[in-house]
Amino acid sequence: MFIESDGEIKIHLYIKKGTNGTIRVETSLESIEDSKLYEKVQFTLKPLTWKQHNDVQRAATVNRGPGMGTDLDWVLYKEKKLCTVLTGWDAKGKDDKLIPVTEANIFKLCPQVAETLLQEFDKATILGEEERKNS
Repeated sequence: MFIESDGEIKIHLYIKKGTNGTIRVETSLESIEDSKLYEKVQFTLKPLTWKQHNDVQRAATVNRGPGMGTDLDWVLYKEKKLCTVLTGWDAKGKDDKLIPVTEANIFKLCPQVAETLLQEFDKATILGEEERKNS
């Protein structure tokens, strides 16, 4: 019922860098033939509390104009959510040192990595059909 302050979600992504700057992201290497070409990166995320959830939504709410009400800016919502939940990774730079998790570095992530990470986070924090049946 309550989010534990030490709660963590570990997500592994497998990333293959192309020769022309492209990136391919996989959540599993089971069906990948050239799996040795992928780098495994572990991400650490924390579940959102009710307050954090509301803060992320509030920060992504934009006014449409006088008398027009408000809307949720979906792109801003995803940015705020990822910056709030992502607390760690084992990604290293060219100098083989860990890259710190900062908002600036999160914004440098390849879009495929960020989108896949958010999708996997949502899967990890929402009960699936089988889990609902068994709970």
